[in-house]
Amino acid sequence: MHIFQRLSCLIVFVSLSISIFGQSLKIVSWNLKDFGQSRDDVEIELIAKEIRNADIVAIQEVVAKHPGGAQAVARLADQLNRTGAKWDYRISDPTQSSSPYKSERYAFLWKTSKVTITGGAPKLISSLSSIVEREPFLIQFKTKSKEVITLLNYHSCTHTKFYPERAEIKAISNWLLNQTFHNVIWCGDMNLVIDDIAFEKILSSGYTSVLSGQKTSLKMKCTEGNYLSRAEDNVLYNLSTLNYKGGKVLDFVSKGDCEDVTWKRTSYSDHLSIEIEVGI
Repeated sequence: MHIFQRLSCLIVFVSLSISIFGQSLKIVSWNLKDFGQSRDDVEIELIAKEIRNADIVAIQEVVAKHPGGAQAVARLADQLNRTGAKWDYRISDPTQSSSPYKSERYAFLWKTSKVTITGGAPKLISSLSSIVEREPFLIQFKTKSKEVITLLNYHSCTHTKFYPERAEIKAISNWLLNQTFHNVIWCGDMNLVIDDIAFEKILSSGYTSVLSGQKTSLKMKCTEGNYLSRAEDNVLYNLSTLNYKGGKVLDFVSKGDCEDVTWKRTSYSDHLSIEIEVGI
């Protein structure tokens, strides 16, 4: 009997170890294109179905000049709560942009069973507001295994012939490299391809990109099933106590169906999302 009790305890211990330490986090980054009051309930439901399998979601391009942006995030969280898991969320203040038309909000949504907020309230990095058009939004989570993970949510300024986005990427890179964060994941619409010179310093300083050239934005017009435009969304990571398990583009478009692209570009976004999975 004593042997059986010891075996039972061992089985319970192994099971708990697997459940606590053998898990992973799926983090999704998505530019949701003017996410605000124009999104109807059907669109909110469709978007929720796309991200419900994630554990943390970083959203860019939440409308700032109207309260409908923040309200749309709340509606999305409410819809996610109907999918079988409990979700929480935080929305940033409007970015300190050069124009109200360029200012946006960011949002993070997460499953409360997987992570909790730590390290204080999430915040925009105000020290970068004089350098970047839309300063990044920072949040820190603690996993069930007590590991801390730091997420930076960012939407670069748009293209001009002078490439100001290069200066933005370099400024954020320098800021990150001067911090002491652990397990950093930088999500966003970078508006630059990953082999651009702007990423040279951070990629040579321990960071790795999830994507290496895969296109993530949708063309205005789809021709003969060719609907992908640019490779400018990405996720960069530098993991110290967690391990990288994989990453990919989540393509919500039916391959080769141009009609599908037309309505999904409006109902979902003109960007595909990116997933990174890390072992916790």
